[in-house]
Amino acid sequence: MPSEIQIPWDWYIVRASALVGFLLLYVSIFIGTVSCLPGIKKYFLRLKSLNFHCWISLQALIFALFHGVALLFHQFIKFSFADVFVPFHSSFEPILVGLGTSGFYLMLILVATSYARKYISAKIWRSIHFLNIGLYIVVIIHAFYLGTDLKTGLLREIFIWANGFLILLLLLNMINRIWSRAKNLPIICENPILNENLRPGYPAGGEKRSPENFRRRI
Repeated sequence: MPSEIQIPWDWYIVRASALVGFLLLYVSIFIGTVSCLPGIKKYFLRLKSLNFHCWISLQALIFALFHGVALLFHQFIKFSFADVFVPFHSSFEPILVGLGTSGFYLMLILVATSYARKYISAKIWRSIHFLNIGLYIVVIIHAFYLGTDLKTGLLREIFIWANGFLILLLLLNMINRIWSRAKNLPIICENPILNENLRPGYPAGGEKRSPENFRRRI
């Protein structure tokens, strides 16, 4: 009888860290999306600050870093430090690996600016936060085409349908923002920090919007 194939520990760690990291990123983006959708937000979130949203994002970043470090010990494919942390440097699937590295740095920027939001203006923070869309796109491509567990089977179907649902929510959120801007209406989120008052001084949630309120309430 042929001997059983021994799968090294690093292979499991690489896969597990990638799956958990992506799941946490999915939850983070889901929270940020539904908290601004009228008719949906009240059923999902009653958060009064971005603390939980930021915490989930930080955990996703930690697992993404763990995923990259684990690749340095991969026994089947030899990755160098530059292969993992320099975008598009890897000789193995340079585009797909590079997208994963780029996604890590985008996530790092988003998490860092979210935790430093008390020291930057609300406008700058909000502008940087739109990098979430680019982050989500590159991570989906990276995961779908490189993920071993997403080649076939139930997990692939769950991945496709779950992300299709989230993309639909993102589109609805975008349409809601465009419509609100066209009608000169405020965008009121379940999370007060995500509120966008399109007219200067417009009161949202019973409190006048200002940079000071932005910093104090988070």
